[in-house]
Amino acid sequence: MNAVKYVAHRGLSLHAPENTLPAFELAGREGFWGIECDTYCTTDGRWIVHHDRTVDRMTDGTGRTKSFTFEAIRSLNIVSGHGIASHPGTRIPTLEEVLAVCHSYGMHAFVEIEEYHCDADLEELVALVERCGMTGQTSFICFNADDLKKVRSLHRDIPLGYLSAKPPAPSDLELVEQLRPAFLDYDHRSTTLEDIRTCAAAGVDVSIWTVNDKEIARPFLEAGVAYITTDTILRE
Repeated sequence: MNAVKYVAHRGLSLHAPENTLPAFELAGREGFWGIECDTYCTTDGRWIVHHDRTVDRMTDGTGRTKSFTFEAIRSLNIVSGHGIASHPGTRIPTLEEVLAVCHSYGMHAFVEIEEYHCDADLEELVALVERCGMTGQTSFICFNADDLKKVRSLHRDIPLGYLSAKPPAPSDLELVEQLRPAFLDYDHRSTTLEDIRTCAAAGVDVSIWTVNDKEIARPFLEAGVAYITTDTILRE
């Protein structure tokens, strides 16, 4: 059984509100290898951390996430999520703030690229990670292969992860070859143990999401999965 790396999904999100600094701090205190977060670019070029296409579910505001200015989105309060009563006054964090938490705990960051406005925003995203001194502790993940190719053209060394909710396909391995260093990031519900073994035999790491049960995780561990993204604490 390989030494799997556990990634806290949107921070330790079954124990603190998702994609907030308390959730990422908690993951650090619990000794996670890494965290996963979701990023959008505001209309004025700031990268913030939030999951949904709108702010409606998690905040006291309404509207499409990418359509806010930075000042406007920072004025919203997080009003939903696990343990919200213990975290009054919590706001949507910047990516810089999240990376600072990762840096302080020595955690890796899986940064999912959600929505942005123009290619210059992607350039700023890569530059931001460099300014934060986190190029060695960051991977960009995305469902959009073209966005990953754009990032690779901007930086040759940052690991990239191709996200997919579909069953693994041979074209996925071809994409990884184009993007290296790169890995595949699959929904565990659409991934078989043989898929994991096939990728491992080809020298390709696989991450699976989102696993919150040790018994579900165990066979994937035995098959050689490299990363497991979880909302909770799975390690023995």
